[in-house]
Amino acid sequence: MKQIISRLLIAILVILALASVYIFIYYYNNQDVNDIKVEGYVLDSSNSQPLKDVKVTVINDRYENDNGHKNYDEYLGQDKIELKTDTKGYYSIVLKKSAYVYIYTKKDGYKPLEEKGKQAQKLLTFKTYMNRSK
Repeated sequence: MKQIISRLLIAILVILALASVYIFIYYYNNQDVNDIKVEGYVLDSSNSQPLKDVKVTVINDRYENDNGHKNYDEYLGQDKIELKTDTKGYYSIVLKKSAYVYIYTKKDGYKPLEEKGKQAQKLLTFKTYMNRSK
């Protein structure tokens, strides 16, 4: 009987330890990251030449809203920043807080494009190839 109780107690302790590790990892990964640099290049898909004056819209999702309320189960805050590429097709911005970033590009004569979103980290780099519209 003592063996059964001790095995049961060990099993319960292992389950509690694993649950604690899971909760720690979940909340560690689901936090806003401060001072994110988002940068990228936009290029013509047919010749890899840089595209200037591309309208780049950065959508920044945050767990914290504008009033400081946080909820790590859903995004409460969102920023929409519009940029233009330079002559080298380059753009960049620093975001104060971020959890997830999407990029949309638009230019006359090209098909608009949504770049796959990325989880926030200190440096997010995008390389976008746009196709000409027919």
